[in-house]
Amino acid sequence: MKPTRRCARTHATSVRVSPYFQKISKEEKNEDGRLLEGSNGYKKPVAIKTVLSSSEKLDDAYRRKSPDNIWKPPRTTPGLLQERHAHDPWRVLVICMLLNRTTGFQARRVISNLFTLCPDAKTATEVAKEEIEKIIKTLGLQKKRASMIQRLSREYIGESWIHVTQLHGVGKYAADAYAIFCTGKWDQVRPNDHMLNHYWKFLKDRERKRGLI
Repeated sequence: MKPTRRCARTHATSVRVSPYFQKISKEEKNEDGRLLEGSNGYKKPVAIKTVLSSSEKLDDAYRRKSPDNIWKPPRTTPGLLQERHAHDPWRVLVICMLLNRTTGFQARRVISNLFTLCPDAKTATEVAKEEIEKIIKTLGLQKKRASMIQRLSREYIGESWIHVTQLHGVGKYAADAYAIFCTGKWDQVRPNDHMLNHYWKFLKDRERKRGLI
């Protein structure tokens, strides 16, 4: 006679979930912390491209702003740093450079002081690098960032570049910001930065309400 098997009882166990995941909203998320909701209702990580390929860098969305382009991005409240400086594409690029691994709260005052010292790209090439370092020191990596700002500025005031992606230190984040805030080609890009994505959705909803899309 075979011994009777004991049936394994399943017990419900409580699983503690990190507050990070509890607070995730239903909106789209990317590698910077955003998730997409799957068809089964569960949220799953989504790999959204963060690096542009060689061909993507030459996309029309990233072409140099033409003199007859009068695009002015609508303002939001409280607004992104790029919004208030969109009149000067160089400033938008510098802001993106300084926001890398830095919060907007940390960068806000630093950026204001930097643009007081260097109101435009030409001035940024003329001031001593140490002066820039002194202003951005609280953000960290000040020597590297100051060098990048000056190299970007030298290339920016040149006439040889056609696409903003040709400039030093300009990756997908800065290139998307350029398309959104400077040239108005926001509908040709899809940003993966959290705050840029919010603004992109704002523009899309605005156009939808106006019946343009």
